[in-house]
Amino acid sequence: VMRMSDELWDVVVIGSGIIGTCAAYHAAKEGLRTLKIDQAAWIPIVKDTYEQIEELEKIRDEKLWLNTGLLWMGSESYVNKLGKTIGDAGCDHEILDHKQINDRFPLFTYGSEWKGLYDPKGGVILADKWMWAFHNEFLRHGGAYIDWIKITKIEEGDTITLHSQYYDPIRCKRMIVASGSWINELVPSLNVKSKNIALSVCYWKPKEERDSSLVSPDRMPVFIIDDQFDGGRGYFGIPTVDYPGAIKFGEHGGDIFEAGKEPESHEKIFVERPREHLKKFWPLIESEEPFRVDHCKYTMSPDGAYLIDYLGDNKNIVLCSMLSGTGFKCAPALGRIVNDMVQGKEPPFDISIFRANRFQKPFAQ
Repeated sequence: VMRMSDELWDVVVIGSGIIGTCAAYHAAKEGLRTLKIDQAAWIPIVKDTYEQIEELEKIRDEKLWLNTGLLWMGSESYVNKLGKTIGDAGCDHEILDHKQINDRFPLFTYGSEWKGLYDPKGGVILADKWMWAFHNEFLRHGGAYIDWIKITKIEEGDTITLHSQYYDPIRCKRMIVASGSWINELVPSLNVKSKNIALSVCYWKPKEERDSSLVSPDRMPVFIIDDQFDGGRGYFGIPTVDYPGAIKFGEHGGDIFEAGKEPESHEKIFVERPREHLKKFWPLIESEEPFRVDHCKYTMSPDGAYLIDYLGDNKNIVLCSMLSGTGFKCAPALGRIVNDMVQGKEPPFDISIFRANRFQKPFAQ
């Protein structure tokens, strides 16, 4: 049994995923006594993430992402709207017609109704390296970490007390909750219900070995597809990084599950629909059966945007959850934001669109 009831931490972060780890890193970096615990308007945020990753790469002399470029594809209206948003933010990009898409990326055979937007700054996150880099820097700045502890109750007050099943209570002045799908169980007063989704992440290989070079990170971008021509389905993918010779290509959608429980089954439709898209537009890919299917979990908010806010009137408790599939990509910036908030500082970016009050009766009375 660990006796921690005599300790008073400046900040406790519940959740050691990428958001919690980045938040803990920023707190420890500022000299706050920080404990991280666990059981077993986006463009400025994205820009800040790029800057932090570039800084961390220099500090650690380690590559943390691959600059492959990012290709968005969809209807003309979709791409034009996207281009205006990115252009207004001063980001470099190119608008491509279907011939330019197919010529630049020979894997594709899209028709004239398709348009593309190419972002040269897009790329592939090396996720495990991000986690370890921020975690190790957190420890280097004096942070403490314990796992195999499940918080069962949060006792609010000027001093926050965290209760668990086997450990002594943990006390702290401030707290960040970045617990992913456990948010509603940990904070029952929160009247915004998350929707937890398990995605079927499919991997596919070229039909012929000679075409393997076309799916390498130096020939193929990261891609996001908004297929308004087939029910508005969204697809995503990356070149061959996770598994040799295999691209990632899947649908933005999946099976609903409860926190702490794995989905009882995975709907075949989330494999079948990506397969049909590949058959139609990617003829060089073997689309009969995926090479491999992994599963990835999203915690969604009702409107698909982040939830970042204080817990009711408690300015010493900050919630960061329901990141709806894009949180990892922006984790360094989100970690900085919630660390500033929990210290009573003004966040570096306008996050009003992520506040809980955008939902009716955000907190139970």
